[in-house]
Amino acid sequence: MSARAPRILLGVSGGIAAYKAPTLVRAFIAAGCEVQVVMTPAAQAFTTEMALSTVSRRPVRSHLLDASEEGRVGHIELADWPDLVVVAPATANVMARAAAGMADDLLTTVLLATRAAVLWAPAMNTNMWRHAATQANLGTLASRGASFVGPDRGELACGWVGEGRMIDPPVIVERAQQLLAAPDVASSWEGRRVLVSAGPTRAYLDPVRFLTNASTGAMGFCLAQQAAARGAEVTLVAGPVERSTPPGVRRVDVHTADQMLAAMSESLEEARHDLVAMVAAVADLAPRSPSAGKLAKAALPEALTAGAWVEGVDVLATLTERFADRASFLGVGAQTVEHDHLVREELLAAGRDKLARKRCDAIFVNRVGVPGVGFGSDTNTGLLVHDDGQVHDAGPPTPKLALAGWLLDRMAERSGRGDR
Repeated sequence: MSARAPRILLGVSGGIAAYKAPTLVRAFIAAGCEVQVVMTPAAQAFTTEMALSTVSRRPVRSHLLDASEEGRVGHIELADWPDLVVVAPATANVMARAAAGMADDLLTTVLLATRAAVLWAPAMNTNMWRHAATQANLGTLASRGASFVGPDRGELACGWVGEGRMIDPPVIVERAQQLLAAPDVASSWEGRRVLVSAGPTRAYLDPVRFLTNASTGAMGFCLAQQAAARGAEVTLVAGPVERSTPPGVRRVDVHTADQMLAAMSESLEEARHDLVAMVAAVADLAPRSPSAGKLAKAALPEALTAGAWVEGVDVLATLTERFADRASFLGVGAQTVEHDHLVREELLAAGRDKLARKRCDAIFVNRVGVPGVGFGSDTNTGLLVHDDGQVHDAGPPTPKLALAGWLLDRMAERSGRGDR
């Protein structure tokens, strides 16, 4: 790419998240980019051409057949102009039309005609996001080389709480910068195999009662999404969470620690992997004698006594013992801290202890129990500790998708293509 400013064509489609488009334009310009906005007619219900032309410092384009532009075949000129096309928000409708190769408005025509990379930031109702048609369209777009960022999980405009909220503008800008300025980062895991675990596991006391934890699976799913976006062949072994499979990722659903161990072992037996990321929060205990039938209420106190439980299988330690020669292993450990003024010291000590016990190549240890990090939070931070003593600090809390990219970049710096 030349020394000129990177060129972003921002496609704004008709979702409520279009109101964030001026903020996104400002963020791109602050990052040193030129921005040309293309709006769909539906987007004009949620933001204005005046606002977007003011912040972008360029006239907004919204009409396919614009008499003032078509003397130069304006829609093709637009398609040739950008270094990257970003569609944010990307509604289910515009993704469906793009996947079908339609060109019935200016944005879809540009998408069909451009040779630039395309980054989609989906935004829609949870049920629309999870619908088989939407997931199929994601797969089609991904197979053509498209990249994705988000969606996030949270409260939606329709009142639902779940996946579908457009990821925050700073995360979109960060992913766009990766695609623009560092094609080597965008393909840094090309041809590599990555195995990721995510979410909690359950230790069943009887068929309807179980011990589990507060893991939502967000960090593991973000790591799988980022690895796939960087070109890796990704298998995601997921505990019981309500999350959609990231585009381009093979998913295996499990419930118990034993099932997770079996699924991950099977994957490692089939082929060498460049990275195994053990992000799942595996239940620490298992019932000594789980009941085949539902226990009566009166029997529960005895079933919950200390003697009725044993230590559960340590999935990561078992995998490193069995498959140390077939992958590099990254562990993730959640840790509380006793003294606020000794956060780094306590996390580092916990990380080094777990690194030795789990016998993995690196471990990311993060604090839990405080706002902004850990389970149920949109952001996270912590220390990445390597087996040679090197330590990387992730800095202030950052969105989990961005943190996942940071972790993969650090691991890519140290790994060969599967050689240990």
